[in-house]
Amino acid sequence: MSYLKAMILLFVCLIVISILTLIALLMTEKGSSIKNSLHFFVTGLDSGFKLSEIIFLGKIASSTGLENPTTLFWSVSSLDRCTAEIVRRTKLTGTENIAETQRLLSGLYAYRTKLELDQARKKKGVQSSRDIAVGQRVRILLRGVGVFSSKVVRNTQKSLVLDYPSGTKIAGTLIDWTNKPLSVYFWRHDDAGYVFDTVVIPDPVSNGRAIIHVAHADNLVRSQKRKSVRAKCSIYAQMYLIRPGEALERALEPEPGMKCLLEDLSEDGAMVIIGGKAAKGMQIKLQFLVHEVLIVMAGVIRAVEYNQDTNQSRIHFESGELNPRMKNAILTFVYNVLPEEEKEELDAIRLSEEDGITEAESADASVPNPGAGHDLGTVSDFPDMPDFVDK
Repeated sequence: MSYLKAMILLFVCLIVISILTLIALLMTEKGSSIKNSLHFFVTGLDSGFKLSEIIFLGKIASSTGLENPTTLFWSVSSLDRCTAEIVRRTKLTGTENIAETQRLLSGLYAYRTKLELDQARKKKGVQSSRDIAVGQRVRILLRGVGVFSSKVVRNTQKSLVLDYPSGTKIAGTLIDWTNKPLSVYFWRHDDAGYVFDTVVIPDPVSNGRAIIHVAHADNLVRSQKRKSVRAKCSIYAQMYLIRPGEALERALEPEPGMKCLLEDLSEDGAMVIIGGKAAKGMQIKLQFLVHEVLIVMAGVIRAVEYNQDTNQSRIHFESGELNPRMKNAILTFVYNVLPEEEKEELDAIRLSEEDGITEAESADASVPNPGAGHDLGTVSDFPDMPDFVDK
């Protein structure tokens, strides 16, 4: 009996020692790295990615200097950053047209679109600046001057009270903010990005204090709500009319068509300007170049805005499904090629989303940092992935 008790005691001791050893390991830098990497893999699998794709994304995230690679699975800006790096490397290595690359990009873009639209559809939104929580970090766009950072310190019936704005290009203290029109951007974690226009209002009681008062707004604009994300553009294209009864084919047309201009573009359509009067319901085909890739979009005119004075039509065009290479070229343009005149607005949006990421990490001390001191593997270990990552 004593022998049995001794064996049980020994077994219990071994279990306790094993648990303590595991806890001690997790408290070390190496253990933290292992825990972070496991969290990265679990998050990736939950998001629908294959194991080899998760390892590949981890490698890309590490090489692009992404501080927290797990944000790839819930942050649009992080996903864009790594996708842009993949596109850049495929061009350098000449692998942009191989099937594995196009499959990977298709999956990333599909996930990116779903991520953005899911965020926009969430019902946790705010309708008025009166609903913004104290402590919310904001980015203030003073057009023609720059983007400034601030934080909500009070929210009263009269106004939204913000910390005195600080900027990197110009000090906020050098600006007379009174009566200045502003655009205020902020990001709510697990919700969406928001922007509203307002004006700085004078407040004699707060004169001399390091705060500003801005007027409330009841027309907050949420992030993208379209079925797909569109980008403004100015691309010349060729248009071809499909006669009634003819099959809507997506084959390349060897002869020139009617000249037209694309005003905006997305993966599933475009806004097209053409001379003359178009008709709703017509089937057409468009051909044009994007990033040196010839795009052929075939589909239907869903709506027409005809201007009799200029004899021009603005066509709302809906395209059918594109092949992966064409679709990825358009999505690369939409997500990465940005007009210069929108730089300040996009900076404000990007910075406000980064604020959201920072706040999410602060709120959850267990948010991992995969890739820090831990090798996630190389693409060459997985033959079904394109081999264009630096080894």
